[in-house]
Amino acid sequence: MTRTVETILTSFGTQMTPKGNVFSDLYRAENAYVHHTAVPVALTTFATISCAFARGRFPDVSLADLVLKRSHMDYAEAVALAAVCGERIPERPDPQARDFVVHLLDVIDRHGFDVFYGRQPDHPACFGIDVRPHGIDWQSHEGNDEAVRAWRDAYRKLEPSQQCLVATIMWLYIGRHECGWLRRLPHRWHAADAINLLKESGSLGDWAKLVALYQGW
Repeated sequence: MTRTVETILTSFGTQMTPKGNVFSDLYRAENAYVHHTAVPVALTTFATISCAFARGRFPDVSLADLVLKRSHMDYAEAVALAAVCGERIPERPDPQARDFVVHLLDVIDRHGFDVFYGRQPDHPACFGIDVRPHGIDWQSHEGNDEAVRAWRDAYRKLEPSQQCLVATIMWLYIGRHECGWLRRLPHRWHAADAINLLKESGSLGDWAKLVALYQGW
């Protein structure tokens, strides 16, 4: 049986309406088993309805946990994640990940994140993605301490919601929680708090599409 956005949301007692996400069955929302791959969709949906409820339902899930779970999610769950944040992505994944690349470059451009990420066309990675964080000489693969300091200084000056986006791109790029760029900088948000920050700033759709369209780097 093919899962749809509706069936995924119903499984943990929520639904989408023209006015936003709502609880359709509070008992199920509070008690239903949520498979680990569906936690990003469930927590994000709950947080758009009630940040406090989402924190109580998933007390130990950070934004990094949510982002890094993408590699375990199936595409139906990715579609649902985008949908509950007001976005639509293609019904089937692009085998060349072009949708992710287009959106990634658009987010970097619109939000002025070129101070954090640049393109290295001579050193593409998976799917030919040539976006890299500044601070590494990609010919020698040696760190540039001055560039990393500039990266970190610029990050400190961002609004929290913007930090959430920059950190999300980093987690998708590096594939793990910890990295030198973010060490001792704000990045350990509870997922529900971060979703709330992104929603209030109008950046939730951008964040959701980054995560939902991601297939590797």
